[in-house]
Amino acid sequence: MDFVAGFLVWAVLAAIGGVVVRSLYRADHTEAWLTFVFAVFGAFIGGMLGTSPYVFHDPLPLRFGGVLGAALGSLLFPFLYHFIGRKAV
Repeated sequence: MDFVAGFLVWAVLAAIGGVVVRSLYRADHTEAWLTFVFAVFGAFIGGMLGTSPYVFHDPLPLRFGGVLGAALGSLLFPFLYHFIGRKAV
């Protein structure tokens, strides 16, 4: 049950990160749904990287490293998408 709750927290962080990046830093020809896809992807990659130091102890997604990695990943990946989209136009 802890894993499901952790993944739900990561999903909520991904939604919040997608909204934040979409509202603060928006490129002209970028799609809203891709922003959220990249936010979800970034949250799960960042969360997995954040829990990787705890693999041998207790790799729960609700650890501080996992939640911090998910928050940073959900902000970084959509930001890169919009940054590259802005430079491509």
